[in-house]
Amino acid sequence: MNQAAPPTDKPYNPDKPYIPCGPSDMSLYDEAQVRFQFVQKIPVSAEVLFGTFEDPESWPKWAHGIGKVVWTSPKPYRKGTTRTVIFWGGMEVYEDFLVFDPPREMAFIFYGVSQDDVFERFGEHYAVEDHGDGTCTLTWTVAFDPKGGFAKVMWMVKPMMRLNLRSYMWRLARYCRRLPA
Repeated sequence: MNQAAPPTDKPYNPDKPYIPCGPSDMSLYDEAQVRFQFVQKIPVSAEVLFGTFEDPESWPKWAHGIGKVVWTSPKPYRKGTTRTVIFWGGMEVYEDFLVFDPPREMAFIFYGVSQDDVFERFGEHYAVEDHGDGTCTLTWTVAFDPKGGFAKVMWMVKPMMRLNLRSYMWRLARYCRRLPA
């Protein structure tokens, strides 16, 4: 296992292995080895959508595979905010926000994970265009450099991963339809 010394300036779970991810910035979304981008009209305003993003209870309801989201920085969220996401299988990912500009944009990268041989670098970028009529369009980019065993099977996993991630957008739109305006 490629476990390294955990960070001294960012949260992580000391009861799990800590595997650092490579450094990233906004160029990751253009340069990553694997990149998915989805555009979805969302039936709520950009403000309501960002409220959903800030609500840790909402993520497991529309992003299947996510078991729990824990904001590890206090509000107001901004560049440098951290968050931990715990997946159903127990893997934890530790996120650092590069951008947090409600209701227009947010982007984060993984600074570490609890499972080896998955990601060298990983990030997500959410760009929101508000239409002024109670709807908005979300452009979601997922970008990463796989490593180890995951990199070796990426050719096989990529089509299923694309479909699964696309389904997140459909579930998010369906979830937002049930929200108060």
